[in-house]
This record gives sequence, structure tokens and C-alpha cells, in this order.
Amino acid sequence: MLRTAMILPLVLVTVALLEDVATYKVRQHVHNVYARAGIVLLLNGIAFAIAAEWFGPWIKRGLAAARKSSHREAGVIGLWFFYAIAYGALYWAYLVVEMRGPAGLLPASLR
Repeated sequence: MLRTAMILPLVLVTVALLEDVATYKVRQHVHNVYARAGIVLLLNGIAFAIAAEWFGPWIKRGLAAARKSSHREAGVIGLWFFYAIAYGALYWAYLVVEMRGPAGLLPASLR
């Protein structure tokens, strides 16, 4: 139960970051406010739900494998170290978004 309680927020927050970046790109390329609102609504209503179904399990498997490896290699300390790194990385990503916007998470060629 604790494993799911600790992994699920990582998955959801990662998907939310991807949503922020996609919404940023829509705002960047679609200048008509009505079309942009429709596209963002469509993305949030359909595409992100599909992405969460596709990417969510993939992210969960990757994080669970890293968590399991950390636990196997370093025991309970390794497990908590994994969570500290994972949540620390997400904290950093959200800090970048707050300071520079979603573009700060993209490579320079995609900004």
C-alpha cells in the first residue's frame, strides 16, 4: 500500500508537467483564442487522459523498477534515497516552471 501511495503522486505530477508543457506549446502556436481554448479543452479532456493511460503505466513501471532496484541494492535507506531523489527532481522541475515557465523544461531548440 505504501508503495502505491508513494509512486502514484510521482506519476500524476509527471503527467501534469507534461500537460503544462503541451499547453504552453499550444499557446505558442495557436493565436486564435477561441481555437486555443478548444484545443486546450480537447487536450485536457481526451488527449491527456489517453496520455495518462499510456504514459502513466510506463512511468509507474520505470519508477517502480528504480524503487525496487534501490531497495534491493541499499535496503530501506536506498528506498528512501530513491524517493528523495524522485521527489527532489519533481520539485526542481516545478521550480523551473515557476521561475521560467514550461519552456524552461524544453531544450532550447523546442522553446
